[in-house]
Amino acid sequence: MGLHNRTYWRDDQDGGGYGGGGGFGGGMMAGQMPKPGRAVGTLLIANIAMFFLQLAPGVTEYLVLIPRDWWYVWNYITFQFLHADLMHLIFNMIGLYFLGMVLERSWGLKRFMVFYFSCGVFAGICHVAATFAMGGKLGIPLLGASGGVYGIVVACAILYPQIRLILLFFLVPIRFAALLFLGVAVYYILQGGVGGGVAHAAHLGGAAMAAVWVWGLPRLKGAAQDASMRRKQGAWDRKMKQRASEQAEIDRILDKIKAEGLNSLNRREKDTLQKATRRQQAEEDKAHRL
Repeated sequence: MGLHNRTYWRDDQDGGGYGGGGGFGGGMMAGQMPKPGRAVGTLLIANIAMFFLQLAPGVTEYLVLIPRDWWYVWNYITFQFLHADLMHLIFNMIGLYFLGMVLERSWGLKRFMVFYFSCGVFAGICHVAATFAMGGKLGIPLLGASGGVYGIVVACAILYPQIRLILLFFLVPIRFAALLFLGVAVYYILQGGVGGGVAHAAHLGGAAMAAVWVWGLPRLKGAAQDASMRRKQGAWDRKMKQRASEQAEIDRILDKIKAEGLNSLNRREKDTLQKATRRQQAEEDKAHRL
């Protein structure tokens, strides 16, 4: 089932039902079934458990993210554990399981979890913003783990382009799959809608946050480090120039003493010589302590 033609709506809900976050697009990484890490394993259990808890009346309505109630900040986390139907859950868990393990193994539990939820939260923010911007029905809720899963797909596509996915029975590079998923989302956004049963703005939000994490932040950090190094180098250069100027003045004073005697020095020259002597003594004492 393709990403663009799955329906995650319930006709009995406000404004046409639940806007699902979309699934993994029928994609699945080829390979065996290794044991997931603690982060991915916990997320899998939590999502599956919540799917059954949704059967209880009122659970879904309280935990989904609804644009008109955008200030319910807890819903930016809770909506990520809900799913509209079994296929919605399965596709997202496939992506989380196969690709999430790659990132958790590389980053560790803490960084992976922060990354995953930040992608999900930003996906929710983008869904709310797109709903208001496009004049959509403010009662359309968002649910699903796709914000985090799309973030995982994009992160793996950037960091591990050698990964291949089984997409609709074809083995394709992960970057091709990621571009296809995002291209579909962009197409439907350009059509002027946030509906159609899939929250395309949320998909793009999760992917955008992943790109910032994996591509943008390291470059910003590198630029900040370069700027810091330049500042330190500039300060060192200025210090060396000042030292050279002071040494030239000391050499001149010593030459004057040699030629005319100590009594030939004026007050300023004596002060300069005394300061240089104290600084040299301090540096020698420090060297001895080391």
